[in-house]
Amino acid sequence: MNEKITACLVVCNEEKLIGRCLASLGMSVDEIIVAHDGPCTDKTLEIAEKFGAKILILPKKGDSDLHRPFVYGQAVDWILRLDADEFLSEELKNNLRRLAGDPEIDCYEFLWPCWNGERYLTRHWPRKAGLFRRQKISFLGIPHFVPIVSGRTVKTNYILEHRPEYDNYSWKSFITKWLPRAKNQAEWYGRNFTEIQKLNYQFSSWPLSVRLRKKYPVLLCLPDLIFGFVKTMFAGWGENVFFLLKFSLQTGLYRLMIDYYLLTAGRKS
Repeated sequence: MNEKITACLVVCNEEKLIGRCLASLGMSVDEIIVAHDGPCTDKTLEIAEKFGAKILILPKKGDSDLHRPFVYGQAVDWILRLDADEFLSEELKNNLRRLAGDPEIDCYEFLWPCWNGERYLTRHWPRKAGLFRRQKISFLGIPHFVPIVSGRTVKTNYILEHRPEYDNYSWKSFITKWLPRAKNQAEWYGRNFTEIQKLNYQFSSWPLSVRLRKKYPVLLCLPDLIFGFVKTMFAGWGENVFFLLKFSLQTGLYRLMIDYYLLTAGRKS
């Protein structure tokens, strides 16, 4: 029996990019769900409808990750996670159903090279979990939460193309995009746990890593900076060293800023 693949997107006014994304799916999925973060003010949903997508207009929250537990919950078997600025490479599109047909695998990671708005800066790194069984993941609706897979994950060399129109790794983007998201992530860590949307999450409280950051933000500032830097350098070893150094530093600083925002929020409360 063939299991259904559902492409799940959470978007906000992405008329310039969503057509490329949905066109890349071809016949490789059974269903497309496009959820919009708040009211749509451009032609995003009109374009999505032309591809036969199921449209959901959700309350405005300002971050796609906050909606993912609900959207993923609409899928039946397999979830293909996509953003509007991503699209399937030809090889991935042609092999997607074969991957989903393996009963021994519950999650696949794809190559997700770094793009600066004009060209790829990496070739063999990083990877992103992009296809997973709905019943085998545990997910919290907070920024940057990585799905927890209770099963076997396989790393593939198929490319999930990620081509935003801007350089997400410039220092300008770090200030205008990364830092506001770090603040938002810290703000959601400060919420009551019952407010967080969940999918298949079996525990009654935050993961231990979040609890530690909430309780000891001062103590964790420097370790988080070092850990983020070293982990990224190690994972990306062999890629462009100058870009890797910058990206590793940005990753470490992002983690540090979450701790900083948790600290300042604690002082105000």
